[in-house]
Amino acid sequence: MCATRPGWPLAILFVLLVPLGVLHADESPAQAKRTISVTGEGEVKAVPDRVLVSFAVETTASRAAEAVTENAKRSTAVAQALKTQIAAEDTITTSRYTLEPRYETARPGESREPRITGYVAHSEVLVESRQVDKAGALIDTATGAGANRVGSLRFSLSQRSEQLGAALEKAGASARAQAESAARGLGVKLKRVLSASVQPQAIVMPRRFEAMAAEARTPSTPIEPGEATVSATLQVVYEIE
Repeated sequence: MCATRPGWPLAILFVLLVPLGVLHADESPAQAKRTISVTGEGEVKAVPDRVLVSFAVETTASRAAEAVTENAKRSTAVAQALKTQIAAEDTITTSRYTLEPRYETARPGESREPRITGYVAHSEVLVESRQVDKAGALIDTATGAGANRVGSLRFSLSQRSEQLGAALEKAGASARAQAESAARGLGVKLKRVLSASVQPQAIVMPRRFEAMAAEARTPSTPIEPGEATVSATLQVVYEIE
């Protein structure tokens, strides 16, 4: 026998249980859709229209103040020289500055602490310019004014979003063409797009110029930006009938 709380009729318990049975009675299994999955790829070529190049000025002296003073003098000369080569919309910024001691380590068999023998001041100037064809001239100007290292040189695209969009359009057209070909081969018809997902996009720039000492440069530095490749991948699921 089931005991109930005084004042709680059995009818209340029955009402509470009924909706559970109703929900199960109304449920029906979803019909599985027939689909075709394809992967479309698209790419566009573009000539870089922005160049970023960094120059370093490194000075050494026996005293920290002397290294800093000489570095400031040469860095200012480099920045002033570069300003004569860039346009109003281009930028020059100091991207890094360090001052570090130089040590003389103990020789084998000696038991003494490393001794400071001098100081090295290092400053870097980053130039961002839309005058890609003047990359070589920027290098020649900076090294001629006192920069003793080219930190890096790389190219970029200012219209990156538009070029990625164009690559995605090509990827979508490629996916549609593949799905239509597959449908014809299978003797079915395409219906609507059930899902579409964009895979990580890639921009392959021309090779990067790594750091090089100023002494290694040629009298006139030739720099060619080459072409960048912007690619996109689109995975699409079509329903078929």
